[in-house]
Amino acid sequence: MHLRRLRKLSLRAPRTTIRSIGAGSKPGFQQVQAFSSTPSTTSTPEMPFEANPDNFPKPEFWIPRAERKGRSVFKADNTMWFGANRLLRNDRRCPSRDLNFTPLDWANHRSPYRRIRHMINIFKSSTIQRLFFPELSMTAGIALGLAYYNEIVVSGAADAMLSISPTAFGGATTAIGILAGFRLNASYGRFEECRIFWGDTNNAIRDMARETMMWLKDPGQRARMLKLLKAYPVVLNFHLNAKGGHHNIKRFDNTNGSFEDRVHAEYLAELRDIYTDGEDINDMYRMAKVKYTGGNTPIEVLTLMGETIAASVGTVDSIYVREIDEQMQRLCAVFGASERVLRTSLPTSFTRHTSRLMHFWSNALPFAYYSTLGPFGTVFASVFTSWAIQSIEDIGVQLEEPFFVLPMRQYSDGIFDAVNQVGRNYEVYELPSAKADAAEAAELPQLKVGENIGTANGVPLKRAHESN
Repeated sequence: MHLRRLRKLSLRAPRTTIRSIGAGSKPGFQQVQAFSSTPSTTSTPEMPFEANPDNFPKPEFWIPRAERKGRSVFKADNTMWFGANRLLRNDRRCPSRDLNFTPLDWANHRSPYRRIRHMINIFKSSTIQRLFFPELSMTAGIALGLAYYNEIVVSGAADAMLSISPTAFGGATTAIGILAGFRLNASYGRFEECRIFWGDTNNAIRDMARETMMWLKDPGQRARMLKLLKAYPVVLNFHLNAKGGHHNIKRFDNTNGSFEDRVHAEYLAELRDIYTDGEDINDMYRMAKVKYTGGNTPIEVLTLMGETIAASVGTVDSIYVREIDEQMQRLCAVFGASERVLRTSLPTSFTRHTSRLMHFWSNALPFAYYSTLGPFGTVFASVFTSWAIQSIEDIGVQLEEPFFVLPMRQYSDGIFDAVNQVGRNYEVYELPSAKADAAEAAELPQLKVGENIGTANGVPLKRAHESN
């Protein structure tokens, strides 16, 4: 797929140029300009292929902020009681994805009626729906086949019936339960860690937005930095999740274009919603090109932030420049930690071993139950026990990839709103004493040069120069 895209770029993209670093550089020393477009402070460059929305399918899921009118863009699972805090699942294989909790959600979460509500919704459980086929179906089929063999084929002859000692099998069940619990605990550690990463990202961007408004003097630099801070969670979302949080995109449905092109269309739609004023549009073009060619988009945005910070040197005190750069270093550190979790799973040998043990154990359950529960109880007890233990392991498998479960799109929207609020509401505070001095100076009579301003020892004094 990347080879196909590179061929497209070779036909449409402008050639890379080589430019001198500038004044003060060593003779003959040159720098390769990675993108041939001009800096964002100059005239708008020509739109490259990978940033032109006409070259990609129409985005299906992104709703521009101007069209939202205060309504939520997240489809909640309203089929469950008090299910408004859970995203709608479009497939039985999808995990549960909880949105940010509100006080009402917490009240429902600890309600004394929660167990009744959970039992009513038991067949809408994501774990039951995922395990229904093939795991639970296979266990039920083996239990039915065992009952048919023992009751019909051998007609209940004790010496010919197939079964396993339940006492001996109980030890294996205990070991399997401990193994499943360990698996879930290890996966939840990864989930909690990634949630902390997003919290740190949120805090660093808020601090950086505040410091931008406090210390950057040039209005263009401030506006550019705020846009980059809004774009950073967007590109991070698409970097950490193949669908960019749009979980309803179907990977193998190519009727409206390839999967990669449909995801890129959603990516462009989100960036265009940030760069609506047409300023600093070259930054958006660079983000689009890096994403389309399979590059690291968060690194590109951090590079653009670094360029903006470097351009402020000379107009901003070096202490403040260093403070802003430290916030950018926080973002880079959290991003690196997120990539570590994304690219490193739990040891796959442990996952395979757990899966195999679960498979053998669940399919052997009917043989352990048959001697004590008979044909009818065996089917129900085998399926129930298999679901009770395997669901713990299944939840652990889903949590192992936290960026597939966390509501990162909601996090991105929250960061966007925070940066918007800082940029919109920030005002320079002026001390009351300074206001009083300015008002007093404004009330003083404006005398011209040569006018009398008083006397000293009977000698008239004249104004020598204009006041500032």
